Amino acid sequence: MKERSSNVRWWFAIVFFVIGIVAYMDRSNISVIAPDMMRDLHLDKGQFGLLASFFAAGYALMQVPSGYLAEKFGPRKMLTVALVWWSAFTILTGIVKNHGLMYTVRFLFGVGEAPMYPSNAVFNSYWFAKDEKGRASSMLLAGSYFGPVIAPVITVSIVSAFGWHSVFYIFGGVGILLALLWVIIAKDLPEQHKMVNEAEKRFIQANRDIVATEKSHAPWSAFFKYFSFYAIAGQYFVVQFIIALFLIWLPTYFTEQYHISLKDSAWLSSPPWLVMFFLILTGGTVSDALLRMGKSRFVARGLIAIAGFVVFAVSLFLAIKTDNLYANVAWISTCLGGIGVTMGMSWAAATDLGRNFAGSVSGWMNLWGNIGAMLSPFLAGKLADIIGWTNTLECMIIPVIFAIILWFFVKPDQPLLIGKNDLKKVK
Repeated sequence: MKERSSNVRWWFAIVFFVIGIVAYMDRSNISVIAPDMMRDLHLDKGQFGLLASFFAAGYALMQVPSGYLAEKFGPRKMLTVALVWWSAFTILTGIVKNHGLMYTVRFLFGVGEAPMYPSNAVFNSYWFAKDEKGRASSMLLAGSYFGPVIAPVITVSIVSAFGWHSVFYIFGGVGILLALLWVIIAKDLPEQHKMVNEAEKRFIQANRDIVATEKSHAPWSAFFKYFSFYAIAGQYFVVQFIIALFLIWLPTYFTEQYHISLKDSAWLSSPPWLVMFFLILTGGTVSDALLRMGKSRFVARGLIAIAGFVVFAVSLFLAIKTDNLYANVAWISTCLGGIGVTMGMSWAAATDLGRNFAGSVSGWMNLWGNIGAMLSPFLAGKLADIIGWTNTLECMIIPVIFAIILWFFVKPDQPLLIGKNDLKKVK
C-alpha cells in the first residue's frame, strides 16, 4: 500500500504566518499610538517619521548579510536569534525617553527583524516544490499584513487599559515565547525532521528548485551581470516605499483628513490590511496554479505583479478624488490589496531567480525595498506638512509607472544559477 504523504511543510507555513503577524504588530503598533507617543516624547511629524526611517535603515543594512548568514547557518538558528533580538528591542522602545536613544533602539530593532524574510526564502527553497513557492512565500507575507489588521484594535485596548508603553512590553514578550517555540520545532531541511515521512521527503526532493544541497557561497560577481538582479530590486524599492507610507501614516491620515478620533481611525485602518491579507494569499495561489497549468513564470509572477501595480494606481486615484470617508477607506483597501499582490510575486520571483541562493537574492531585493521604506515615512511626513495628504498620495503614482516597466526585465524564467557548474566556482 502506498504511503500517504505527511504535510509538515504546510504546518511550518502556518508557523511563518504567525511569525509574520507578530513581526508586523511589533512594527505597526507605533503608528496607532503616534499621537500619544509624539505628545509625550515631544516629537513632531518629521521626528516621528525618523523613528520608522531608523528602523528601516537597520533593517535594510542587514538584508544582504542576513541572506548570507541564513544560507550559512540555516533558517532555524537565524530566525531564533532574530525573534529574541527584535523582541528585546521592542520592549526597550517602551522604556527609553531620550530622542537619540530612541532612534538607536529603533535602528537595532530593524537589525533584529532583518533575517526574517531571507531566512524564510532559504527555508522555502528547501522545503517546498517549485509550484508551491508562491503559496509558501505568501504565508509569511499574509501574516505580516494580517498583523496590522488586528494591531489597531489590540493596541488601542492595551493603551486604554495600561498606557502606550505597555504595548511594547506585551508584544515583546509574545515574540520571545514564539522564539522558544521555533527553536524547539524547526529544522533546516525536511530530511532532518522526524515528523516528515518518506513520502513527503521524496516529493520535496524530487520537486524543489535547487541545484545541490552542498554549502557554497553566493556568486555575487555573476549576479551583477544580470539586469534582472537590478530590476527586481528597483521595483521592490517602490513596493516598500508605498507600504511604509501607509503602515506608518494611515491612522494619522484618517484623523487629519477626516477629523475623526484615534479610536475611530484605528478601526478604519484595519480593512485595508485585511484586504491585502486576502489578496496576498489569493495571488500566491493563482500564481502556483498558473505554473501547474504550464504557463511561464513571467506570466505566473510578472503579469500578476504588474496587475497589482495597475490596481494600486487606479484605486489610489479614485481614493483621493472622493470626499466620502467610507469610499476612501474602500479604495485605499483596494490600493493596498493590489500592492500586496505585487509584493507576494516579488518574493516568489526572488526565489525563482536565486534557487540555492534565495536568501542572498531576496536579501538584495529587500535591501533596496527597505531603503525605500527608510525614506518613505520621513519624506511623506514632510510632504504632508507642506502640500497636504491628497497631493502627497497623488505623487505615489509616478514611481509605480517606473516599477511596472522594470517588471518586464525581471525575467523569473531565467534563474541566476543554471546548474551545478555554477556552484563549483564558488565553493
